This record gives sequence, structure tokens and C-alpha cells, in this order.
Amino acid sequence: MKSSFLSVRNLSKCFKNTEGSHTVLVNANLELNKGETVAISGDSGSGKSTLLNIIAGLEPPSEGEVNFKGYSLWLKSESERSLIRKNQMALVFQQFNLIPSLTIAENISFHAKLVGRFDKKVFEYVVSELDLEKILSFYPEQTSGGQQQRTAIARALTPQPSLIIADEPTGNLDERSTESVINAMKNLVLELKTSLLVATHSQYLANNMQKSLVLKSGNLEPLG
Repeated sequence: MKSSFLSVRNLSKCFKNTEGSHTVLVNANLELNKGETVAISGDSGSGKSTLLNIIAGLEPPSEGEVNFKGYSLWLKSESERSLIRKNQMALVFQQFNLIPSLTIAENISFHAKLVGRFDKKVFEYVVSELDLEKILSFYPEQTSGGQQQRTAIARALTPQPSLIIADEPTGNLDERSTESVINAMKNLVLELKTSLLVATHSQYLANNMQKSLVLKSGNLEPLG
């Protein structure tokens, strides 16, 4: 039986400003097992990105706990959370955040080399699955948006992180590219034995994950 290595318990988030307060999460709960893929869908502004940022240790919750691999993430210091992200997580966002002065190959391998987990065979496998072989010597500005998004996904997968957190990873892609990228990402996650938590508007992506949830009125519910 797989053991849960990410547990979100009774998570709430309330933003306050001069005009009052706005609550986006209310007692949200989530369990993610090692090697599992989970999609979170919901309307724009429902709090999907906020939830992922809290789980990634980037934004504090108002209440609740994020337990990752046996320890409470928000009882850790900022520097400790940064090290956890660097060494055990990979983040993929709609903004590709590629380094313009590096080639596609260098962008893909950058984080893996930074954390000392570069494996040439894994690099070649990821590049092949995401159909990036022909543009490895190109710079980001010489490639399309879809190619840059696949590069960002390849960069996340190459260090073989324990957890990939992806916020709308196919939001900038057309339907054909979306299906291609999702199928490749599923194969890679399975082969590399990592876990995937993804926020998405794509019904196709949600249907292709092992578990699908919807964020509605601040609560996480099974999609169905």
C-alpha cells in the first residue's frame, strides 16, 4: 500500500486589505501518495494557485498544515523551505522562467546540475519524450511558446524530484500540443517515480490524472 507523503489538512487562506478580507480557501484537505498524479480544477480566482503556493512553501496559510514527507512544512524556517523546494520539489508555471542566455539544453540541465543530480540518460529520455532533440542548441527566444513550455517541464523532471507542482502547465498550448505534452508528462512521471500535483482548466488533463478534485467555495471536492 502506498503511503501518503503529502498531506494538506484543514487549510484556510484569507487575504486582508484596507477594504476588508477575502477568503479563498476554507478547511481544504488533500492527500497525495508517492507516485500519484492529482489534478485540481476550478474557476479562475477559485484559489488554485494560492493552494499550490502554500503547498510549495511560498505563501503561508492562515490556518492549517502542510505535511510533506513526515514534517510540517510551515513549522520550518524560510531557508529550510527553500532547501526543500530546491532539493525535493520542482515547480512548473505558465510563465516559463527560462534563462535567456542559456540554450534549451542548458536550461533543461540547469537545476539538475545545481542540485548534483544530473543523469545523462534521464536527460536524454526526458528530451526524447518531450520532442526537444532538434532545438537543444537553440536559445529560448528562437523557439515557440509550446517548445518553451515543454522545456520548462523537462527542466522540472530532469532532477527526478519527489514532487512536481504544476500551475496550468498547458495553459499556453493548443489542443494538439496539450495532448502531446500531457501524455509525455504522464509517461515521465510514471517512469521516474515522482508525484504530480497540477492545477488546470483542461478537462483532458484532469481526466488523465489518477485523481481529480475541484476547488469550489474554498473546499476541495472530488470531481464528478
